[in-house]
Amino acid sequence: MNRTDTPRPGVEGPLPHPGPPSADTPPAERAERRAELTTKSVQIVLLCLGGLLLTAGIIVFTAVAWRQLGDGGRLTILAGATGLLLAVPPALTRFRLWATAETLAATATLALWCSALAGYYLYLPGGTGLTAVAVARWTALVLAAAILYRIATRVSAPAWALLPPAATGAAFAAFGDAVEAALHMGLIGAVLAGAAWTVKAAPTRHTASDQWSARVLLAAGITTVFLAGLRTAFGLDTALLPAVAAVASLLAATALLAHTHAHAAGASRPAVLVLGLTGAALVVTAWILAFRAEEPLLAVPAFALAITAIVAFASWSDQSEDVAWIAPTAASATVITALASLGAVVTDAYTLTAYAGATALALAVALCFPAPLAQAMRNSAAAVGAGVLTWCAALSLTAFPVAFGAEPIDALRWEIPAIAAACALGATVVRTGWKRDFLAVVAAIAALGAGGLLDRPWAPTASFAVATIATLLVAFTSPGPRRRITAWIMAHLWIAATAFAATYDRALNDVDAQPAFMAAAICASALLAALHAKPPAAVLVRTTARISAHAVTIVYLVWLTAGAVANGVQLYAPLAFLAYAVALAVAALADRPNRLGHVLGSCTAATGAQLLLTAYSGAATLEYYTAPPAALLLGVGLWLLRRDPANGSWAALAPALVLGFGPSLVLALGPDGEPWRRIAVGTAALAVLLLAANRRWQAPLVIASVVLTALAVNEIVLVWSLVPKWAPLSVGGAILIAAGATLEQRRRDLARLSRSLKAMR
Repeated sequence: MNRTDTPRPGVEGPLPHPGPPSADTPPAERAERRAELTTKSVQIVLLCLGGLLLTAGIIVFTAVAWRQLGDGGRLTILAGATGLLLAVPPALTRFRLWATAETLAATATLALWCSALAGYYLYLPGGTGLTAVAVARWTALVLAAAILYRIATRVSAPAWALLPPAATGAAFAAFGDAVEAALHMGLIGAVLAGAAWTVKAAPTRHTASDQWSARVLLAAGITTVFLAGLRTAFGLDTALLPAVAAVASLLAATALLAHTHAHAAGASRPAVLVLGLTGAALVVTAWILAFRAEEPLLAVPAFALAITAIVAFASWSDQSEDVAWIAPTAASATVITALASLGAVVTDAYTLTAYAGATALALAVALCFPAPLAQAMRNSAAAVGAGVLTWCAALSLTAFPVAFGAEPIDALRWEIPAIAAACALGATVVRTGWKRDFLAVVAAIAALGAGGLLDRPWAPTASFAVATIATLLVAFTSPGPRRRITAWIMAHLWIAATAFAATYDRALNDVDAQPAFMAAAICASALLAALHAKPPAAVLVRTTARISAHAVTIVYLVWLTAGAVANGVQLYAPLAFLAYAVALAVAALADRPNRLGHVLGSCTAATGAQLLLTAYSGAATLEYYTAPPAALLLGVGLWLLRRDPANGSWAALAPALVLGFGPSLVLALGPDGEPWRRIAVGTAALAVLLLAANRRWQAPLVIASVVLTALAVNEIVLVWSLVPKWAPLSVGGAILIAAGATLEQRRRDLARLSRSLKAMR
């Protein structure tokens, strides 16, 4: 045992200089005697304290000792100290003294800021002071220089050291005027965002520190920009508020678009989060600015921003591919509306023109974007363009009252037809099968707008005609059945509008309805003939188009007939009936399954035309009205019998014979009946009787017999007073004797006649 290990008598405890622990000391006791701090921890504490004290010394020297030295001495000492601090870290990194280099680099960054402000203050003119805006401006320059210094030294600490000067500079900038404050705060925020990018682009050996410093710097930049927006919102001049609010809306919409694209493209969660926070901050700023601006145009992008923000942040929880397109499309549409509002506010342009220009610009820019984002931009441009075109269509429809004497409304300007025509460029984003229909609609809207604005009597009518042609183009050529059905219905409305506009008399402020109805009826009949000559392939389209053509034509004919009855027959009604008859004749030739119905309808329309034309000519003889229709019906009956011999003569020939003989026979009977009419009716009945007996037709035989019998009885009645009184008795007796003598033979003859009559058709 060593001397030092031997305890002295009467003394307790270990010796003042104990020896090394014995080998049999338990491990737990040896662990309790280990150092409580590592060498690295002690080094970090010492370096941080040293850097803090050195920074405090620099600040104290700048703020206090500055007053006790001359200008040259103060600047020399401060610049020399700053230069030394900036030069030492690169040298220390060569000797792998990383922690010391980080500490001195952070201190040098702060010293550079103090030196820059002190040097600027030193050379200010007499009587001036260091303003808040100047502090912010020099802070931004120092931050940019510090970024370059960090890239050169490749140490991590200067990135963290940027935060205190940036916060101080932004705080000073906030005390300036609203515009200068916002610009300098935004500049500092942009520099911080650039610093975050350089930290990621030029990493150091401390990757974790670089990653977090980049995030913190970017968040600080976003916060600074957000505060700049708030500073602008609450301190900007009223005249500048609309323009600044529009710019803020555009920036917010762009940030939301970037956020949605980054989320859809699978960017890192921190990047998506930062973009989302940026968008949220800008949305709030834009809302405040728009509220203070009190500009109605900014309501559209403001509400669009709110909706897009909700959709964008909701897309985080909904990963369905079916709705993945909603967020980028909404953001793209918001960008377009914000850009349009900016153009309208800044240039005092017409709102609709600004929206059309923004839509065209979006279509052009979409070519530069990646595929998913480009598609979203095209979709949103198409949606906004559709809204613009819809508004143009609504305003162009005001050409209707203009066509009938009203003045154009103030909202209908020449930009309406110009923008409508420019919307034809949107055909590039219209899907296949819709391009032709889209161009037809665009042409119609542009023509209506121009027709309502052009100060010419014929302009509205011409615009209606263009709209009619465009509608018929869709009705005949569109590949979409629903579009064709809609176009067929709309075509008749446009035809009627064109006809009424053409017959409007501005001097009398009145519409001549008869020629308008005639023109509409003729056009509808022509369409009906075209539908049968070249029928649509789709059954529903074919049926709807034909029914609509029949319906409107019949309505027009009813109106024309009512007008003829009330006001006298004019030439318009017969021409309309004749056109319908021709159309039905074409339908009869083309539509074999429904030929009979079309033939009868054509005959009916032709009969109506003939009756009205006869009345128009002033004819007084009844046969002028009955003979032509009867002859026409007789021809149809003969055609039916030839087409199908199984048809009975009652259905085929009886209507014509009744119409031909009935009215004339009524006028021929009685004492007032004219002799020539009795002779003519009897001759015609005899001819029909002989023809019926030869062809074995039952109906003509019966009807002709009835007519001849009625005429014979009428003649007897007319000469009854001239017959001697004994003559009827003698004749009656002779008839009875003859009948009694040949009764049996007469019964056989009557039975044979009945059987023969029943055997006829």
